[in-house]
Amino acid sequence: MGPRLYSCFIIMRQTKLAVCVWSLLCLGAYATHSSDASLYQSKLWVAGNIRSVMLASIRTSWEQGTAVGAILEFDDPEYSVFGSSPFVCDGGFPLSTLQLAYSAVVRQSPDGRLSQEVGDALDGAALDGASAGSAVLLGSFTDASRHNFWLNAANAQLNFLLNVAPRTSTGAISHRIDTRQYWADGVYMGFPFIAYFGAVTNNATLLQIAYDQCRLYRDALILDGPTGKLWGHIYSDDNKTWIDEGIWGTGNAWAALGMLRVAVTIRKTEHCSEMASQIANLTSWIKEILDGEFASLRSDNLVPNYITGGPSFPDAASSAALASVAYRVAHLFPQQFDTNYTHVAAKIRDAVVGNVTNLGTLQPIADPLPDPFPYWNQTGLLSTESQAFGLMMLSAWRDWIGA
Repeated sequence: MGPRLYSCFIIMRQTKLAVCVWSLLCLGAYATHSSDASLYQSKLWVAGNIRSVMLASIRTSWEQGTAVGAILEFDDPEYSVFGSSPFVCDGGFPLSTLQLAYSAVVRQSPDGRLSQEVGDALDGAALDGASAGSAVLLGSFTDASRHNFWLNAANAQLNFLLNVAPRTSTGAISHRIDTRQYWADGVYMGFPFIAYFGAVTNNATLLQIAYDQCRLYRDALILDGPTGKLWGHIYSDDNKTWIDEGIWGTGNAWAALGMLRVAVTIRKTEHCSEMASQIANLTSWIKEILDGEFASLRSDNLVPNYITGGPSFPDAASSAALASVAYRVAHLFPQQFDTNYTHVAAKIRDAVVGNVTNLGTLQPIADPLPDPFPYWNQTGLLSTESQAFGLMMLSAWRDWIGA
């Protein structure tokens, strides 16, 4: 065999070997995802139980909005910001989502806040009502017979955020209406809606406002925790003091959930190139939270209710929410989030699903509504947001594996 023929022979063998190795890797990846898909299908009954308990437990504005967000991702995923048609009608009718959005509009207060008129009316929050805003605006282009009904309600909610709600000294929209406060929760409640409105109406100014609000909240609440940079829970801009300086798992989860939705919304608009730095900042801040919270993972594969500043009992709610974020970012931003994030998410998922009761409730969780304040310092039996986080986790897992 001559030198040239021998070289060709070696190259052919190396090429065949590379193809074989690649084929094995692809088969392994397919087998892994196929196995995950089968596992997901086997857990659908759990998802159904989680969903029905969530719907039975809604009482407040933030619960209405968080529940409709979870339903959107689980029942009508093509219209979520993670889906294929988030800003235009693809011909489908998102019935489950609009049923909850309809209730939010019917209970809208005169000042524009959604889901307020229940019980004694008005829950004191400036941002919570807006958590249902994206679903309401979705109705304006998927339910033509009620176009003005949905659009007018969404406009009123947006006007409240931009022109009525109090502002902090930095220009951040206060989470509360009677005082100027930053709550980590607010990053999910208000800012994804502002971004979504900007995307639907092709308004780059609103996209920038949504980003800026996330940035201002992070600036106010970021702390150096024992496991990395994480968010404190509540800071008063009126008194320049912490109301809850604790690193609360659910507070950090709210922040990560909100920033993820703002980042993905911006990314799916024609303004994504000019706002590349904003998207990069948001994803880096999400990474901070995942890294810090996952570093605190307990031996039972749940994160603690508080890392510092409060009781550290295991919390399925924040764990599920953070797992949902990990699945989403690993799918959407794989260059920043490697398989370590989905490995942790899978551990959390198994722990959360394994602890779901025969009634479909997530356990253990923080009690969302006891007295006295702070509410979240003891374990509880039922929480709408916990159920929503469980459903979000299962939806994110489904989308990651392509089930």
